[in-house]
Amino acid sequence: MNKAIRVRFAPSPTGFLHVGGVRTALFNYLFAKASGGKFILRLEDTDRERFVEEGVDQIISSLDWLGLHPDEGVWFEELAGEHGPYVQSKRLNHYRQYANDMIKSGQAYYSRTSPEQLEALKNEAMLAKQPFVYNHSMEPASDNDTDTEGLPIRLKVPTGITKWTDEVRGSFDTKNELIDDFIIIKADGYPTYNFANVIDDYLMKISHVIRGDEFISSTAKHALLYDMLGFGRPAWVHLPPILGPDGTKKLSKRDGDVNVLDYKAKGYLPEALLNFLSQLGWNDGTTQEIFSPEELIAKFRVDRIQKSPAVFDAQRLDWMNGEYLRNKLSEDEFIEHVKPYLPETWLEDQNYFKTVLRLDRDRIKRLDEAKYIMEIFFETPDVDKQLLYKKDDTSAVTAWINNTITSLEGNQFTHDSIEKTLRELAGEMNVGAGQYFYVLRVALTGRTEAPGLFDIFATLGHDESLKRLKATI
Repeated sequence: MNKAIRVRFAPSPTGFLHVGGVRTALFNYLFAKASGGKFILRLEDTDRERFVEEGVDQIISSLDWLGLHPDEGVWFEELAGEHGPYVQSKRLNHYRQYANDMIKSGQAYYSRTSPEQLEALKNEAMLAKQPFVYNHSMEPASDNDTDTEGLPIRLKVPTGITKWTDEVRGSFDTKNELIDDFIIIKADGYPTYNFANVIDDYLMKISHVIRGDEFISSTAKHALLYDMLGFGRPAWVHLPPILGPDGTKKLSKRDGDVNVLDYKAKGYLPEALLNFLSQLGWNDGTTQEIFSPEELIAKFRVDRIQKSPAVFDAQRLDWMNGEYLRNKLSEDEFIEHVKPYLPETWLEDQNYFKTVLRLDRDRIKRLDEAKYIMEIFFETPDVDKQLLYKKDDTSAVTAWINNTITSLEGNQFTHDSIEKTLRELAGEMNVGAGQYFYVLRVALTGRTEAPGLFDIFATLGHDESLKRLKATI
């Protein structure tokens, strides 16, 4: 009988949750939901020197915004479960109990090597050009075996080979002579990551450990601990690294590996960000790019996780977010989402605002871009005369604009009537339409990129359009 699927996302609150961590949480969540299993949120806070209190709130708030809600574990209030508490600093008794049992069985020992002695041993290995692997034979002699206060506890690594299997990458073999007698309980009484995560995963009945590839080098230690403690091993799945846009180095803060809530502030939709991250190291075997949450859950399988690195393409994320903004939100929903990014006065005339939005919506890829893109319809532009005149003669441009003002005075000011008038005028003045319309666009908006010229005129209306043209000359 297959054991129940139970997976965990176990961040360390030594900082804020970044997109790499979210990708890990997402893959755990999708696998749990696709398998009818449980998704657990555990906080691994035993690194007290680097612990960041506000990091806990940021992790929970980020996952909440993204909709990755756990079935058990840490949340705004701890979620009910049989295996809590779900914060490691509240579970110290478990780690101490197992460590003491291993000492009694001869599988672990109190280490009396001082930091100075350890450094000297490392220097000796360096001079001998040999890798440094600490083992119990290096322990100094002691006349007092009972005074163990403040001493770290090390695992006594046995001889042999430790083999383990990754569900995506296959089999790994590690000679135990290359594994040092690593510390399992630190001098401050807190467990190390390598020890605590094994104890917790066993006690919380975790079936699959899905995590970043940076943990591959530690997995032999974890497999060894499972075997020495007599625990059944979980299945291990290591996700491919996420590379920066150039595809040569790991994603950095400069390239987008930032506080997840920064993406919320910039106006990315959580569904779009999750859709984008789901395809960093996984695909369903088709060319489909946009998935609903339900589709992701239905299609997600571990054997579709890739071995090769994934490239974080910020432009693709922007495109995908634009797709969601255009196609997944109704007009009223879009307005509710974009409100916080705009001056309140812009929304006082809802009919006018919706007219502008219909022109500009397809150009908005992030909600924080909306103010810049839409402001040409709400604020009088500051026209750069060098941009306006470009290579054209100043007197010629002035004449074009004056003629435009005269021709549009009695115009009905619909899209079609404006187009007809201006195209006829371009012919009368013997000037190319592209050259002429460029001048008018800059005169009205101060920009070279904007919606269609005739739409701009019609939306601004007769009085505002002619006012801006007159101000330009």
